[in-house]
Amino acid sequence: MTRLIDDQGQLPFGIFSAPIDQINYRDYPLTTPMGARVPGVIKNLKFNQFVFFGLTGPDVMAGLAVVDLKYLSSGFLYVYDRRAGTLAEVGKTAVPIFSSTFISENPADVSAGFKAGNVNITIGDNRISARANNTNTAISIDLGFDRSGTSPLRICTKAGYSGWVYTEKTAPIPVDGRITVGTQEIPLSPAAHMGLMDWTAGYMRRQTFWNWAASACILPDGRSLGLNLSCGVNETSFTENAFWIDGKMTKVDTVSFGFNPENLYDPWTISSHDKKIRLTFSGQKHRAENINAGLIATRFTQLMGDLSGTLTTDSGEEIVIQNCPGWAEDHYAKW
Repeated sequence: MTRLIDDQGQLPFGIFSAPIDQINYRDYPLTTPMGARVPGVIKNLKFNQFVFFGLTGPDVMAGLAVVDLKYLSSGFLYVYDRRAGTLAEVGKTAVPIFSSTFISENPADVSAGFKAGNVNITIGDNRISARANNTNTAISIDLGFDRSGTSPLRICTKAGYSGWVYTEKTAPIPVDGRITVGTQEIPLSPAAHMGLMDWTAGYMRRQTFWNWAASACILPDGRSLGLNLSCGVNETSFTENAFWIDGKMTKVDTVSFGFNPENLYDPWTISSHDKKIRLTFSGQKHRAENINAGLIATRFTQLMGDLSGTLTTDSGEEIVIQNCPGWAEDHYAKW
């Protein structure tokens, strides 16, 4: 088993070609910026984890997540019907005594779950089973996924003076199964639908922000595309930016997001310093949250829409994409 943190409590920063089997955060000697050792109970409470799975297709986009902040956890799922233009979403946030939440320490074999109130999500054994309902709608997602065809981007970076973040981004991921919204059933197949996964954990900055864009889809020439672009979290010496064509990754330098904060439906421009990324994003639907609860706060808008523009591989091939389904996000968080 490959552990992230060694016997001396040290961890490497950078990009990893081989799987990390255990994010053994309890072995890390977390300190304050002034060098004082953080007590074990508080250290455990400061460790954050989340798993997000997104899905796209010509008819649908969907997303679900399990978030574990130790003192607070949440789960959500949503389905965007691209043809009807409707969005169904259900989420729940709860303190540990009123919820059952777990995310394993092994990002190479994802296992996670959330159960509270009307939301029940289980991820494991390359399957997802999720149920949620409210007075307006009922959502269920049942799918299998196969990550074997794409080697994820594995990266660990510094966060603040003594913290760190480890993340794995995997896209695209073939899926099969079905989504049900109310009485409508949407069949899923790898010929038309693709997924992506974000597994993240660490001692993150107390206050942070990020912009993010991602996609997983089938190109007109039959090849698969996966995309993950971000700024604001993991740019301390390394970036989490990459795209995959038929599972082969092209690493990307720092990325700039240009958008109108007063109207996020205005077109976004997304470009990289190394010129490999030249994209525009047009939002069609969004989900948002604005919470200011003292200890924690979040303000985010996640848009679903289309990406268009060019991607340039390491070999110099220029790939033109047009109206490729994907996400863009503007997010501030105080953990």
